[in-house]
Amino acid sequence: MIDSIESIVREAGRTVRERHITSITTKGTKDNIVTSADIETEAFLKKRLTGLIPGSVFIGEEGDENKLPEKGYGWIVDPIDGTANFSRGIPMVGISVALFKDGEPYIGVVYNPFTDTLFRAETGKGAFRNGVPMHVSDRPLENSLFCTAWCTYHKELSPLCFRVSERLYPICEDIRRTGTAACELSMLAAGSVDLYFEINLSPWDYAAALICVKEAGGVFGRIDGDMTYDAPGPVLAANCEENLEFLRMIVAEERDRGE
Repeated sequence: MIDSIESIVREAGRTVRERHITSITTKGTKDNIVTSADIETEAFLKKRLTGLIPGSVFIGEEGDENKLPEKGYGWIVDPIDGTANFSRGIPMVGISVALFKDGEPYIGVVYNPFTDTLFRAETGKGAFRNGVPMHVSDRPLENSLFCTAWCTYHKELSPLCFRVSERLYPICEDIRRTGTAACELSMLAAGSVDLYFEINLSPWDYAAALICVKEAGGVFGRIDGDMTYDAPGPVLAANCEENLEFLRMIVAEERDRGE
């Protein structure tokens, strides 16, 4: 199954690399854009992925507002994570496909077609980058790279995000912000970065990559508990439990300070 999913995702990636954008519109706010390539790629992925498992439920960023079934299979898909990057020719883009089985994460694949980097994981079978086993880093907090963003689509939430960045910047090594949550979380799984926080992500932004994080030995959660996949919310992730709890403490303190 995971090989079949990878093949479909790579095929979608080849099309994304070659595709010309014919339209750009917005969703909700001026900052949340969708291109013709997003819509066409999602349609392709929906047809091919549900064809792998007839009767499976499909949840996509561009309009399929289904719910994961408690029994059976469900897909959570972002056809192009990093649409703003894609629309400007910035090669930080992720095609993100997660397969859930009986409501639980099962398989995750994240592919950057511009760098030809593919992250994949299957529950209980490890995580891989371009076929090579990957694992989170063992870096301590003071040597960590922190990936974050400042809530582009809901800028009213950005003060909290900036306060968290200000708290962590003197402590960690540096901060990165690439414009694609799926790729950043996958890089955490591969040991390239070590901490991650965003205040409001949708499940298609993180579902596939978090399967990779877990299988690579990483940890993640919400501010006050475990991860859920049924609604947007905050996402925190780290290379170890100690760093996750420190990050969680900082975020909770800044959230409470702003209330």
